[in-house]
Amino acid sequence: MSAARAVEFALGLCDSRGSRTVDVGAGVGEGVCVVADGMGGHCTGWLGARLAVRALVERLAEAGGEARFVGAAAEVPDDWGWAGAMQSRGAGEDAYAQCRAALGETEASPRALAGLFVAIDRALREVPPRSRIHGLMTGCTAATVEGGRVRGAHVGIGRALVLRAGAEAFESLVVEHYWHALVDRVPLPPGVPAAEVPRNIILNGLGGLDALKVGIDAFAVELAIGDVLLLCSRRLDVPEDEVARRLRAELEAGASLEALARALERRAAEVFTGEASYQASDVAFVLVRAVAG
Repeated sequence: MSAARAVEFALGLCDSRGSRTVDVGAGVGEGVCVVADGMGGHCTGWLGARLAVRALVERLAEAGGEARFVGAAAEVPDDWGWAGAMQSRGAGEDAYAQCRAALGETEASPRALAGLFVAIDRALREVPPRSRIHGLMTGCTAATVEGGRVRGAHVGIGRALVLRAGAEAFESLVVEHYWHALVDRVPLPPGVPAAEVPRNIILNGLGGLDALKVGIDAFAVELAIGDVLLLCSRRLDVPEDEVARRLRAELEAGASLEALARALERRAAEVFTGEASYQASDVAFVLVRAVAG
């Protein structure tokens, strides 16, 4: 298969659970794509997701291209915060502006993903006190894309998956930063066997890099023409083997990348409905397809 010389992007957002805020976001610019999950809870996670996505796109996208955003990265919520301490859009815009200012001027920012992750981590540990937001932790998976060359960084529970042209299954590029998946990197308490580690404990994210010591994972892949990269802020409610089959079928039918994104959103919205809708996951995603250019 020939090496790709260009890529096309599409953004998606699965948000059928009906929460007051959408605490995930995604963004793309010329040469960069980012997904983030604000895992802090209490309807404040949008701040971390927004800061991570917008800061990375603003600092790494090539000049002159259009930046696009969805979810928390696109807008500040009208009503956010925990019960008894709900706050307004204006308060959210102020908190975001101060966090963004803590990163410094764009021109002075690091130009590498890992350096920017560290700067965002520091800003999330120093949210203005009057915002009453503490302990934010944000998962983020980001990649720079030059032709078919993808270079990425990852913390948290996001996914980076490649569907090769003609393949029926994904290749996974990252390890989710759950405790059970990191037992080879994080010491277990004495007497606790790996098989007994709970499967839902998140061990890493921006805002907690210093305390958690898991670090920032790097990934790299070369895309050939027809390959598709899928970045997700966390796992979709749709099983990944089904996602791969659906993408393959749609691609072979000649679907556009935007049509693929809308199909994934619709399928995710079907998984949990009615009284079960609270079980749905909010997920932001980016599809990247390698083309001839």
